[in-house]
Amino acid sequence: MKKKLANYFRAGFPGIAIQTSEEQRAIDDVIAAAKEVKRGVVVWSATEGLSWILPQPKAIADTNDLGAACLQRLENAVYILRDVQTWPYDRDWNLARYLRDLLAWAPPAGSCIVFIGPSFKTHPTFEKSVVVTDYTLPGTEDLKRIAEGIAKSAKQEFDGSVEILRALSGLSTTEAENALALSLIESGKFDADVIYREKIAGVKKSGLLEIVNPDPAGLKAVGGLDNLKSWIVKRKRAYTPEATEFGLPLPKGILLVGVPGTGKSLSAKAIGTALAVPTLRLDLGRLFNSLVGESEARTREALALAEALSPCVLWVDEIDKGLAGASGSGANDSGVTKRVFGTIISWAQERRTSVFLVATANDVTSLPPELLRKGRFDEIFAIDLPSDTERREILSIHLERRKRAELSKKMNGRVVKATKEFTGSEIENVIEEALFNAFDEGRDITEDDLVAAAESTTPLAVTAREKIEAIRSWAQSRARFASSQETKPTATTKTRRVIG
Repeated sequence: MKKKLANYFRAGFPGIAIQTSEEQRAIDDVIAAAKEVKRGVVVWSATEGLSWILPQPKAIADTNDLGAACLQRLENAVYILRDVQTWPYDRDWNLARYLRDLLAWAPPAGSCIVFIGPSFKTHPTFEKSVVVTDYTLPGTEDLKRIAEGIAKSAKQEFDGSVEILRALSGLSTTEAENALALSLIESGKFDADVIYREKIAGVKKSGLLEIVNPDPAGLKAVGGLDNLKSWIVKRKRAYTPEATEFGLPLPKGILLVGVPGTGKSLSAKAIGTALAVPTLRLDLGRLFNSLVGESEARTREALALAEALSPCVLWVDEIDKGLAGASGSGANDSGVTKRVFGTIISWAQERRTSVFLVATANDVTSLPPELLRKGRFDEIFAIDLPSDTERREILSIHLERRKRAELSKKMNGRVVKATKEFTGSEIENVIEEALFNAFDEGRDITEDDLVAAAESTTPLAVTAREKIEAIRSWAQSRARFASSQETKPTATTKTRRVIG
């Protein structure tokens, strides 16, 4: 970052916006870069006004107002403006003019304006004059120095443990210092488990991601989908040092498409258990904010949090609904959805961290074509209606969970036949309906109860025949089926009742 800033100063950039919550670390880098190019430095905040930092500390009177600070014309100087995003220059055109004039004056005077804050809101009058950059989190060497400093303060030594440095990866300077200090207090040493626990607490505090409680059964909790399961199992060792030494690339992720209730979300939650990594759920609806630029900033923050917890699974449920309109003109939301979508697909393409992206979609036809091209995902899996074998497996899983394993073993195929064209979630509903009926009559559930419940249910395949056939047709040439293609039930529109 220091080298990048120094080059910006040499090139005469009018303005630079550094988006970061690590204000002091960013200021230190700006000062170091300014020293390198022999520039003075002044820092402004609403509480302290404008003050010289280099060459000598000196306050400049009556500059607490941002407009007054902008009227100071200091040549060969780098202006560091803190918390400017809190000022209403998007509504106050006089204030916007002050900033615009300062940015226009700066390059010929050998000066540069640096905005530092958690986010930067631009203005139409000067948005072309300011380059916006996200501040990088501390790298391995930075984290090592932080750990050495904390250890020294506790009169200990840090041996450069790879496990500790990996646990610290993705944390800010302050977060890393806090986690290390807490680890020393609780364990008397640096403990990766304590550090990782603090990382999870930070994710929960942000409200952008949700930690998904893992199902101990993992992929065994999912009926059928043998192709998907075998593909996932082969990727489990991809995060090991042996895989890196062998030259295996880090898995990027998968897209699961299919009609509702076929097991997409269940599979996404099971993948984290199968890969032995935590699962984070990203709710796209939480990213959108009414403030200009805030949605994109929240998206970047959420993705950075996921990288901080890597290796992990990042689950984006119903991505087709969350990004609805990304392929349109953007007239309805000023292009916010398109920009959020652009941020996500750029990250999906360029990321180099071990974040395994799992996205699910019901309506694959509404997805932007950019999302489907190779490089975003390792594979696209289509989940079809379960076959006879898969329905029997799904029935067994749900019955065993409800302590009815004996009934599962006794079934002679009538229930499997009665649930033809049913999705996995509909089969679960059949079992629940049968349990209610049996409980109401004061007896245990029987196979007859399951058959009766199935015959009284109209499955989605009856009302969504066209959608199911469209997904099958689309998947034939664009995706892999998540299950072996034994004979599948045909979606129909026939009624399930006899009249007259």
